Amino acid sequence: MEPLIAATTTTESPTWRRVTQLADLAEVYDPTVQVCALPCEMDPDVSQYLAGLESTAMIQAIETLSAAGRPRLTALPAGPGRDALIDDLSRLSEVFCDLMECPAVGLRLARVDHAMCPGWHIDRVGIRLICTYQGPGTQWVEDQDVDRRDLHHARMGDAAFIQAAPGEVVLLKGALWPGNEALGVVHRSPGIAPGADTRTLVTLDPLWHD
Repeated sequence: MEPLIAATTTTESPTWRRVTQLADLAEVYDPTVQVCALPCEMDPDVSQYLAGLESTAMIQAIETLSAAGRPRLTALPAGPGRDALIDDLSRLSEVFCDLMECPAVGLRLARVDHAMCPGWHIDRVGIRLICTYQGPGTQWVEDQDVDRRDLHHARMGDAAFIQAAPGEVVLLKGALWPGNEALGVVHRSPGIAPGADTRTLVTLDPLWHD
């Protein structure tokens, strides 16, 4: 498949990487890396389609996709750009299955008008892919040496964080990644101001057959 990105400057820190090539997402396998992010160009057809949906249309679609699968997204109305969104989700699923060497992924597409997980937290998963198509992107803490025992402490309000751009593919390691029991990305959903645009995002979780 064709890479999903536009050329950008690679930024690195001890625990997170922003890469410029699709193949470089494999850097997430580095034991020191908790976040690997790939800036991507938003398809204008997808952006226009999402912007044209009714502001009151809150949507959630949950599906299981094989590596070559194609989401149905029956909850989404027909319209120009819907097929482009499905195509993009298919590409993301294929890339993620290849990267994780898994036969399938669990896909969740959500369109919301509020922060789904507003507090700093760590996911009890191995790894998760998040991509925000519309609205503000996921935020994660720049300093991964924070005290994970007390993420709700008031001092966390002043924590420096990185925020994903629209269309950016972000891989977040969770506490269940091998050897990551005491780690995992500290992250949160961004706040959405009253009257502001909705947020549309997709998450992918790798699945293996028992």
